[in-house]
Amino acid sequence: MTWFISAGQTLPPTLKSGRVATRPASARWADRFRGPTRRTADARSAKAGRVRTSIMIGLFAGALALPRCVAAQDGTIEQLVATALERSPEIRAARTAIAAAGGQLTQAGLRPNPALTGSQMQMTGAQYQSLVGIEWPLDLFRRSARVAVATQAVETTSLSIQDRERMVAAMVREQAGRLLAARRTVEIMNESLIVARRMRELLDQRVTEGETPKLDANIAAVEVGRIEADLISAAADADGAAIELKALVGLPADAPLVLRDTLEALVRPTPVSETTRAADIALGIRPDVREATARVALADARVEEARREGRLDMTLSGSYGRERFGFDQRGFDDAGRQVPVGGSFHSVTVGATLTLPFRNHNQGAIAAAEADRSGEQEMLAARQLTARAELDAAVLRDREARRAIEMYATTVRQLARQNVDVELEAYDLGRTPLSDLLSEQRRYLDVETAYTAALSRAFQAQVALRRARGEIR
Repeated sequence: MTWFISAGQTLPPTLKSGRVATRPASARWADRFRGPTRRTADARSAKAGRVRTSIMIGLFAGALALPRCVAAQDGTIEQLVATALERSPEIRAARTAIAAAGGQLTQAGLRPNPALTGSQMQMTGAQYQSLVGIEWPLDLFRRSARVAVATQAVETTSLSIQDRERMVAAMVREQAGRLLAARRTVEIMNESLIVARRMRELLDQRVTEGETPKLDANIAAVEVGRIEADLISAAADADGAAIELKALVGLPADAPLVLRDTLEALVRPTPVSETTRAADIALGIRPDVREATARVALADARVEEARREGRLDMTLSGSYGRERFGFDQRGFDDAGRQVPVGGSFHSVTVGATLTLPFRNHNQGAIAAAEADRSGEQEMLAARQLTARAELDAAVLRDREARRAIEMYATTVRQLARQNVDVELEAYDLGRTPLSDLLSEQRRYLDVETAYTAALSRAFQAQVALRRARGEIR
């Protein structure tokens, strides 16, 4: 079953064209009513009408049972997943957090900048003082702790984005499965509508010829109207599912979307068994579990950072000063000359400032960081428990869904087709009314609808199993 979905398409091409390919089953339906018994002209005419009806109704079962010859289109669900991981606005927005975390890591590795000070004091007369100083924090014991925190933050952010990618990939697969199920339902109803319309036309012709009661034609007309109404709703569901899938992938609503997959091909033929060791490996690679583990390591790094913030620190300082003093009096220099009384003085100062953790050891920040670490450890245990439950439940649902598919494929659908065959023969022989035949055909449609739902559930269980294992691509 191959679909081509594009914007504005309401019904599949087969419904719009009104054509049905010739089925080999039609010959078998016609041969069933050919026999060696001689009949009168009127009996042969009536029988021929019933044969035509049987042939048209026989197309119903054959159309649903046989595969269709549709030109293959490029595109698979996994390609849609790859496109979503590349183009989804949500994923692209989340990935900016990696750049932000990288910037924080760069900042954490930088040392504090030195501080340069300068001043000049002007006094009365020719007296002034100039001073230039510098302070250089050593940032003792703190840089390595900051870098460790920033490094763990980068890893945590990366794993968080991977977990988001895991969820987006699962959502794309789930929505694609809903679309394929909706399109399969539309195709089944489309085929049944074509057969119902042709049967109604044949019965109208036989009513005109006086071979069939008017009630049969009216019943056929009601059946056509019912299928048309249901088909409109089913087609709307399929188109809505296509639009929602495009939004997940990051495509506009009017963009063409091509799918080559079928539910029958996507559901694996045999279930996958999970051993304890395989389950442990799967839990170990799940991004959400790894993210929780990384958050515990991040909390540990923050505890260490808080402890180092409470340790002593040192700041080196140095200054250079120049002072000038002068008076109005004059004096004699070494050469006996008169010069103004004054002089210049230079000074250099070197020192260090120690921050002593005398009362404040950063106890409050350490306690808060330790409490956060305890919370992250509990969250890790909860994530592991949830992941184990999700994996076990997914394996169970996958196994049971495949059992249901096998029952439909080997027993239920085949028996439903046989029941339609019996009703067709009974109606052709005049032993059952048309309403009973239509009821049996409707029951066959219900079986096909239930089979589509079972396929959809099996595929959703398969997607859930991949999500529980932590698979992205």
